[in-house]
Amino acid sequence: MRKQLQKGFSLLLCGAVLCGTISVFTSPAAAENSEYTLADYENLEALVVYEDGTSEVHTYGDKAELAAGLKTLKSDGDVACVQPNYSYTTSSDSDPLYADQWALFNDGSFELETNQNDYPVFDSPFGEPAAPRDWSGPARQSIVWKASSSATAVSGVDVNAEEAWDIYDGGSRDVIVALIDTVDSSHEDLQGVLWTDTGEIAENGIDDDGNGYIDDVSGWDFYDDTATASISSDDDHGTHCAGSIAANQDNGTGVTGLVGDTSHVQIMSLKVLGGEDGEGTTADIIEAIEYAEANGASIVNLSLGGSYFDYALYQTMKNSDMLFVVAAGNDGTDNDQTPSYPASFNLSNIISVANLNCDGTLSDSSNYGASSVDIAAPESYILSTTTDNTYSYMTGTSMAAALVTAAAAMVYSYDTDATLSQARQILLDSASGKSGLSGKVSSGGMLDVAAALEYDLSDVSTGDDEETVSGGSAPELSYTTSQLNGRTVLTLTVTDADDDLGGVYYAEGTLTASNFDYGNNGTPFTLEDGSASFLAAGSGTVTSYAVDMAGNESVLTVEVEGSSESSTTPGSSDSTSGGSTAPAIPKGYPAEEMEMHLPGRWYPLGRRCPEEGCTAGAN
Repeated sequence: MRKQLQKGFSLLLCGAVLCGTISVFTSPAAAENSEYTLADYENLEALVVYEDGTSEVHTYGDKAELAAGLKTLKSDGDVACVQPNYSYTTSSDSDPLYADQWALFNDGSFELETNQNDYPVFDSPFGEPAAPRDWSGPARQSIVWKASSSATAVSGVDVNAEEAWDIYDGGSRDVIVALIDTVDSSHEDLQGVLWTDTGEIAENGIDDDGNGYIDDVSGWDFYDDTATASISSDDDHGTHCAGSIAANQDNGTGVTGLVGDTSHVQIMSLKVLGGEDGEGTTADIIEAIEYAEANGASIVNLSLGGSYFDYALYQTMKNSDMLFVVAAGNDGTDNDQTPSYPASFNLSNIISVANLNCDGTLSDSSNYGASSVDIAAPESYILSTTTDNTYSYMTGTSMAAALVTAAAAMVYSYDTDATLSQARQILLDSASGKSGLSGKVSSGGMLDVAAALEYDLSDVSTGDDEETVSGGSAPELSYTTSQLNGRTVLTLTVTDADDDLGGVYYAEGTLTASNFDYGNNGTPFTLEDGSASFLAAGSGTVTSYAVDMAGNESVLTVEVEGSSESSTTPGSSDSTSGGSTAPAIPKGYPAEEMEMHLPGRWYPLGRRCPEEGCTAGAN
């Protein structure tokens, strides 16, 4: 069917094509040497414009058929001109890598170029990436890439960014997003989007604004305790997240951040992770949170996590007025059963985010939880900024959390009447429902930024506030022993009347509550129906510890005989504190080998844990 073209466009098109172009379509050989070659017809489609101003598209099965068709069109006296049927995108196509950002716009054409990728692919954000065109071998077949490579892109599985940009139009309210991670502030695609402390004079050795930090013009490096972070490969993870949030749009360079127009959104760079494993401490994270709030941030991205309940971090986040967007974790497990913190903190100022493949299915590596994970976002195999003006692919809930962080900033900037709590609920209420997410995330859906921006503030639901965690009673610990093949099995049971259990831990020796430091020491373990069983390799003493979200603590010390007879003698909890004995790694507890985590260490959610001995980590 022919379509009537606008007159101006018809004249412009034909004027360009009639300059000797159509006369060359006499044979395949001639076509190969013409102004338009057969290769120019990428989709095997030819746009034909007729003398009467109408047009139609001719589609061919292969290049031979295309060449023959062009020859036939040449002899048609009604044809004014013929040319390739070019594809066009939005204005952000001036960012040359936008077409590879399926999370923003997914037309179903995205492919995982496992043999011909042009950019490095990170299996671990703090390791060495696979070089371009060299990552499809067996060494790269981790759970992340197996899950991603099996997905076929489905059109429409994206965050609806292009429609959102039309609605957002740059926003209105100024919003500072604290990225508590790592960032290469010198990256070409992040210039102009990073927050600066206007009250500070650079490199004069004076705390000009009296905030307790000298020369913190561009934030603070809490990992190295300095104002000027030295850029190294351990900054790739946060730099990637920063690009996903707010890389410059339509600047002719690299990628596009979801925020798009960053006139009213800035990223505050606060480094807390470093080293080859990308780890940081509770103390540094807390200090970064306090710095962010004191210096005007309203939204925090926390793409890090661990398996232990960190009471000090919990209290810091609970007492903050900021909104925290947190990666759910990358172990492929149910956070309702096996919590990942801080994503599993039951707080109303947290959005916990899962990770989707480009076909809309939950990534095999993504954590989930019908009550403890809020929403999913498409962030498997994502191209974004990395250190030294490079661009690389990463996969994980860290990347998903970056998108939700950007969306939260857009909603909060756009609707100046919305509170942060309402902005959070808008994102959850407007999520696009996916059948595969039912029972996996509380909202049952994936991020839809356009829907969030169009959401009527008066329709915002109240949401569920976190449980009251002040006061209450301490968890109770008890145990029984039994025999299995001549070895002693110790079964620990935890009873929590207030239903606000934070975490349970164990360590060898006779210890008190203070030795565990609210879960920063000791090895965490999980409960099934309130109990956990341990297989003793020999005789010894082990202390178990439980803490709830109000900070109430209990300890239980058990003497275990490796070949003792079956017993049901209950132990008793001890909530006293004091002592200084350092916990040691227990021998033979539990049956599945677990390494004790370093006290207060946190890891980025951008890589997968080792299969053995992993207590905290990410994909």
